[in-house]
Amino acid sequence: MRKVMLPVGCALALFAGIWSLDGGSPPDVDPVISGSIPQIDAPAGDRFLSVTNVEAETACAVSRGEKLTNRSMRLTAARGCEQVWPGLSHVATWTENGDGTVVLSNATGDAVLTLAEGDGMAYEAIDPPNAVITLNAAD
Repeated sequence: MRKVMLPVGCALALFAGIWSLDGGSPPDVDPVISGSIPQIDAPAGDRFLSVTNVEAETACAVSRGEKLTNRSMRLTAARGCEQVWPGLSHVATWTENGDGTVVLSNATGDAVLTLAEGDGMAYEAIDPPNAVITLNAAD
């Protein structure tokens, strides 16, 4: 009888262990740690900025990427940036002038917006003068 009970007991213990595994529920996630992990599809070094048109109450995101020259970086605008400012969805470069101003240009080199450094990691549009646009770090 003992020879039968030992395998039956082991089988029950194994069955109970397998039964207790819950493969259907998602694992618990710590939002603080998970939020600090960069997105997989984002190239390393990209900096995300939120562009806001204060008057029109619209916003979109742009991504400042790899260096193109010692003063300029690639800039990519998300969909919907055309509603924030005309031509903003076609920006291609972020050029730092060395005097605290930055020019956002399209692929042909035409300036779409000229920005000046504001508080912290914020920029404010200075040209064209009627643009009430701000850029803030989004990451």
